[in-house]
Amino acid sequence: MKKLALAVALMGFMGSASATGLTFDSSQYTNPDITFGAYDSTILTGAVSSGSFGRLLADVAGTITFTYIGEESGFKNRFALVIDGPNLVLNETGTPGVTSVSSFIDAGLVKFRFIDTSTNPNTVFNNGQISEPTLGFALLDVTGALPGEFFFGFNDSFTGDADYDDIVVKATFSAVPVPAALPLMATALGLFGFGASRRRV
Repeated sequence: MKKLALAVALMGFMGSASATGLTFDSSQYTNPDITFGAYDSTILTGAVSSGSFGRLLADVAGTITFTYIGEESGFKNRFALVIDGPNLVLNETGTPGVTSVSSFIDAGLVKFRFIDTSTNPNTVFNNGQISEPTLGFALLDVTGALPGEFFFGFNDSFTGDADYDDIVVKATFSAVPVPAALPLMATALGLFGFGASRRRV
């Protein structure tokens, strides 16, 4: 019975080992933390006035979901999750908190971009580029955000402000089981099986 409990506990541990799955890396910036004003408080609960520059990485393979949160912009912007095949797009016409796109991704840099469609050609900003005060995206400091929720606000090419609310999305992640942990489970189950066979002798 104790060995069965051990096996079940190890299986539970394996499932939680990669529970978060996402990392926001600000190491490429000397001063990643920023403050900004004029954020439209109707997009999220409470006004947001600060955030961080950086890039989003997936620690392991899994399914990532981006949900449209809202926008406050005179320009037309959109978000795209870059995959093999047509990109998965979120537009400003989506339903805040409901409209979303999902895809299985490998570990590494998450391939997504923000697009300012008011310019010709369109202004494209990819995850991994260096954000600037007048163009880029920031990880928003959102009060009440749950563990594993990442809110990103885009600041388009309009130079009149730097409010990072021109289109806002939320990222969440569901990691797949870690293959390297499978031998651990096999060992635990083997111990249980060995103990059971000894009792039958």
